[in-house]
Amino acid sequence: MKNLFLILGMLVILTACQTVDPTQEKAAVETTLNDFFNAMEDFNYDAMRALCTTDFSLYETGFDHTDLDGLIASVKSMEGANLNITLDIDKTEVVGDMALVLLQFKAAIENGGTTMDIDANENYVLKKENGKWLMYYCHSTHLPDKSDKHLASLHLLKIPDAESVDVLQNAMKKFNQVIAEMGYWDCGYTVMQVVPGSNDEFNYFIKGNWKNQETYDAIHDSEGWKSVSDNFPEEASKILEDQIYLKIVDL
Repeated sequence: MKNLFLILGMLVILTACQTVDPTQEKAAVETTLNDFFNAMEDFNYDAMRALCTTDFSLYETGFDHTDLDGLIASVKSMEGANLNITLDIDKTEVVGDMALVLLQFKAAIENGGTTMDIDANENYVLKKENGKWLMYYCHSTHLPDKSDKHLASLHLLKIPDAESVDVLQNAMKKFNQVIAEMGYWDCGYTVMQVVPGSNDEFNYFIKGNWKNQETYDAIHDSEGWKSVSDNFPEEASKILEDQIYLKIVDL
């Protein structure tokens, strides 16, 4: 009987020792999040990788990263900038080896005297692997940009055939890729068709969205933009020779 009580006592002690403290677990989850974004601010990609699962993925407004490499490529495009990130955590829940964090994300990216602000509602899923909390998935929804003055550009075009349209669209996609990698996911070009029969002079136009003059200048002065521009296809350049170009902005 004494041995039975001894065994039961040991089981109680072991169970108590193995009980997870919810407060500590939540703190550990939030530490992983903060460490990840501290590493991002320092452009420390090895540290970022060490804080993510091998199957990490991210969906962000205008950008879908199926793995960590896609996110790191976007961060690399901002090297040289001063990146300041603030996390305002609303809620953290832990269930077993999974955790959910809801937060408000703010980032200020200062580069060459120009500052881009990003505000977003975000939720994160983390997994505990080998006793360590790791980033597993993120969904980020950008909030309206208060600095958006709706600056846009219009290129009115007369394009002779469908093949030429394809050439132009492919060229614009290269510009858009560079713009997205700079962090301006909601800027760039869209090639659009004029409703057939509504105008005899133009059948297509390109709409460029830039938000404000500062963003426009930052994009067009970037090395990535200049590289794409210097290698712009000759056929696409010919299409633009007789264009009418306009800049428009909200009143």
